[in-house]
Amino acid sequence: MIYLCLSALLAIYTYAMLDPLDINETRKSITIYDTNGDVLYESNFKKNMEWTSIDEIPEFIQDAFVSVEDKRFYYHAGFDPLRIAKALKNNILSGSVVEGGSTITQQYAKNLFLTNEQTVSRKIQEFFYATRLEMQYSKAEILEGYLNTLYYGHGIYGVRNAAKFFFDKELKELDTAQVAMLISIPNGPSLYSPYLHPEYAKSRQELILSILAQRDLISEQEYQAAKDEVLVYAAHEDEQNVYGNDEYFITVVLEELAQKDLLDRSNTLHVYTSYDPKVQRALMKSIDESMSKENELECAGIVLEPFTSHVLAIAGGKDYTISQFNRAMYAKRQVASTIKPLLYYNALCQGFTPSSTFISQPTTFQIENGEYEPHNYNNRYPYREISMINAIAMSDNIYAVKTHLFLGTATLHNSLLDFGIKQSQENPSEALGTVNMSVYELGNIYNTFASEGLYREASFIQRVSDEENQVLYEVDTQNKRLMDRDKTLVLNQMLTSTYDLRNRTTTYPTMTGSAPKTKVGVKSGTSDWDGWVVGFNPGYTVAIWTGFDDNRFLEKTYYEEAKSIFKRTFDELYPKGDGPWYSPSDEIEERYVDPVSGKLSSQGSPYWYLKE
Repeated sequence: MIYLCLSALLAIYTYAMLDPLDINETRKSITIYDTNGDVLYESNFKKNMEWTSIDEIPEFIQDAFVSVEDKRFYYHAGFDPLRIAKALKNNILSGSVVEGGSTITQQYAKNLFLTNEQTVSRKIQEFFYATRLEMQYSKAEILEGYLNTLYYGHGIYGVRNAAKFFFDKELKELDTAQVAMLISIPNGPSLYSPYLHPEYAKSRQELILSILAQRDLISEQEYQAAKDEVLVYAAHEDEQNVYGNDEYFITVVLEELAQKDLLDRSNTLHVYTSYDPKVQRALMKSIDESMSKENELECAGIVLEPFTSHVLAIAGGKDYTISQFNRAMYAKRQVASTIKPLLYYNALCQGFTPSSTFISQPTTFQIENGEYEPHNYNNRYPYREISMINAIAMSDNIYAVKTHLFLGTATLHNSLLDFGIKQSQENPSEALGTVNMSVYELGNIYNTFASEGLYREASFIQRVSDEENQVLYEVDTQNKRLMDRDKTLVLNQMLTSTYDLRNRTTTYPTMTGSAPKTKVGVKSGTSDWDGWVVGFNPGYTVAIWTGFDDNRFLEKTYYEEAKSIFKRTFDELYPKGDGPWYSPSDEIEERYVDPVSGKLSSQGSPYWYLKE
């Protein structure tokens, strides 16, 4: 067995030595562009990056990186069996992947030639590229390449660029504490960025300093001094490069390319997307300022552009470095009361008006299979007739179920099927959102409201071309009229009721205190496990979910996180509160009504009605 292994290794390294590998060649690559035409991602390293010779990188920085990242770098031939064995042992003992076994050579190979996908085939490719690098290039050349292709987040590649970005210094000007921070960040650029998470960054830096001290690269005195040093970071007046976690968006694009059989093409791909860095920054900053990293509560969000259905930004979780699972695309959760606007749109189509009333009080419904007894939140009932406006504002469950049964349970079910929600099941409780959807799916529905009834499935990729500019794929830009425009506009105006204080009955409207500065149509929803807020104006549709991955009970103390993210996102997009709103058509009139009763009132609030 040993003989076979040695023979295999000999054959591999013979092949590695004879098969030329030009690290400066024009490699076939995938380049992803954002909506501004700027490079968002390249499957290799950035082409316009600034390269620094190994002779310009201080010896201490070289030795420190090697000591922390790959202490046997100068003695192995591309992979380190001892390190792999240790990592495997620790991962088995912990029951999860807590440690990697990649050498500096393997990491450099990945940076040069591969993507970040965690697959067996990618690791095998990484191994073969690493052996070729080792057999054809010196250790100094490999280390030089590694230090130049490290990714630091914020669009920054290479240790020299990182020194300028984080400390506004040249490499030779860095002290021990600053060098330790630069070693810390590439292990998790989002998690360990001192701009985003200073507490995590400091903890990681102290760990790096302890390793440097243990391996005698710094003295005990230097260790203590560096540990106690208060780091001062370069100021960035423009926050564009500080906030923004684009990895979830990039991952979706790469997955879509694979589904379209474009990812494995041998030619260069240019992928043009709708990614908007300004919008992504607004979303991620809002999540960062609303969510605690100290507990397991997670979130997901998506921002769509009405009328084009472009996905402008996406967050599959509160931090890609913590979890790569894209909850916005793949987690199916109960949508709760966020389903109600679609129900009420159907009611408008059947002759209801915003002033149509039902009595809201404890009610037992006789249904085909027995009885159904829904409850309002906290068992609060107005014990009077309320309008559809007030039912939306207060998220009244009795009104919703009465409407649902009056229309027939098939009505809402068929509407969901029109939106491609195949998991819909026709039953009385569907009016309260017992159907499971992803953030992406629910966002599609609300983006149709925002688009005045026009539907097109949300898209990330707009066009793909090859190196000769031949178009290989282009998204269908045709909208479908899925909802009546005038009735949709009436619904949209009603969705401002959720923060209209004239709707107060047993308590305040659901979005009181959480409405953005600019006018939006918005609906919140909560189940025992989920918190939702989805809303829009003519410029943006924003869908936010919060909850636990294991579906544990969502305490009331967590209900505000989704509202906070939603509000902050719109306030970041419209800091002056000057966003657009819709204009009623000639078939719509504005009436001032008491929103609780739905009756005309000069002291009431403005809502829209179809002209009789």
